[in-house]
Formats: sequence, structure tokens, C-alpha cells
Amino acid sequence: MWTACEAALRDFFYLVMPAECAVCGMEDHALCAECATEIRRQTAVPFRAEATADALVGVLGEALLPVVAAGNYRDALSAAILAFKNHGRTELAPVLSRGLARSLEAALATEGHPPAGGGPVLLVPVPSTGTGWRRRGYDPVALLLRAMLREGRLPAGAIVAPVLGIRARLPWRQRHQKGLGRSARRRNVRNTMKIRGCGVSGFPLQAKPNGQRAVLVDDVLTTGSTLREAAETLGKSGLVVVAAAVLAAARAPDQGHPISAVEGLAQNKFSAKDE
Repeated sequence: MWTACEAALRDFFYLVMPAECAVCGMEDHALCAECATEIRRQTAVPFRAEATADALVGVLGEALLPVVAAGNYRDALSAAILAFKNHGRTELAPVLSRGLARSLEAALATEGHPPAGGGPVLLVPVPSTGTGWRRRGYDPVALLLRAMLREGRLPAGAIVAPVLGIRARLPWRQRHQKGLGRSARRRNVRNTMKIRGCGVSGFPLQAKPNGQRAVLVDDVLTTGSTLREAAETLGKSGLVVVAAAVLAAARAPDQGHPISAVEGLAQNKFSAKDE
């Protein structure tokens, strides 16, 4: 009944305010059936993507943080993500969140998830910047996680913990990541994140988490600078960031084919204490 009412209401809105498919432009569809099928195909097999991110690879070629991507940032998936993030097409959140859910499941299918008696795994979204909030009016990653919660797609034994925040910066020190090189991106995000404290959205973060496991969640992986800064910030607070899950990776792996997301995750280097 709810599905039928939702479809009727959607048809009514399309009659009053005509819409176009975010990918191919077909009228009266937020996302036509063919494009929705193509997005499902592109996100059907999550793969390891940290090797495509310069900031997540050490000087000897070792992976600093395991990252699982649902798909490659191209074709229908990239068009849908751009429409969702930059053009206010928030109605695409349910479709995109299903791909992110598959990526999360693959990232968590390591080290015996769900943990036995170790408490829930924290799903920590990478926060949107103040500029992004003002431009969009919403946080894309938060919307994706909310859609997952509504559809019951949140992995078992995991809870959303929005404990990361963005430090305030002077206007002339604020630069958008887009268009910056590897080194410039790393400098631009250095020391920009913080722990938001206790009681964030009803989640009581412990003062000393004592090695509680966390998985970072973001939308698109490019150079990995933002994920690296987020992992380092969480590591300083005592959390152990075991992996990250993203909706899409901007560059495909060199192998040219999907990589199993559950085989041999690299040890996370960011949470290790300096001896």
C-alpha cells in the first residue's frame, strides 16, 4: 500500500513539475528503468580501490587504508552521483544507497564481522564542509546513510556514528579540493577535522574508545586525502579505523577488473601507536 501511494504521489508531482531522468534525460522519470538497471550493474561487484588513491599508498607501495568501492566513477553512476550531489536530485538517494550498502557489506566482511562481544562497529561518515552545506543545503553522505536506514540495509552489528566534524577556517584559507593536485589536496585537508564530542545525534562517544572499530563512509574516492585525514583524526581519539567504504572510485584499478573486497585487507597503518 505504501509503495502504491508513493508511486501515485510521485506521478502527481511529475505531472505538476515535470522531471527528467538524471542520466539519459527521459521525461517523467527521476531515473528511468534502463538507467537504474545500469547503475545496479555498475555497483554489483564491489572492489578494492585504495591502490588508485595516491594519499593511501605508502612510499613502498603498501596500502595505508583498505577502501572498498561499489563501482567506478563513470557512465551512468557518475552522472547520477553528480546530479545527486550538485544538482539537488536528492530523490536518487535510495538507488545510490543500495550500491553503498553493498560496498559496506564487503568492507565489513573481514576479521569476523559482526564482532563477538566487542561492541558495534561504528560507521563514521566523512562530514561535508561548510561551503558544501551552504551550496547544497544537505549532506550527501548523510542522506545516503539515512536512505539505508529507512530500507533496513544497514549491516548487522553496525551503527551510524557521525562523530567527525570540520574545523572552522578563515575564508581565505578555504579551498575546494576539485582541481588540486595530490600534494595540494593533502595540504588543503590537513588538520581540518575534529571529533565532535559526546552525544552526537544520540550517540554517546566514549572519552577513550579503547580500540573500538570504525569504518569510514564517503561518496567518491579521488586521491584519498580526505579519507586519510579522517582516519588519522579518528586514530588520535583511540578508534581503530579498519576500512573505508565509498560509492565510487574516480580511477579504476590497474588490473582492469573487479577485485575481491574480502581477501587480504591490508593492516591499517593510521591507528597504530608510535612506539
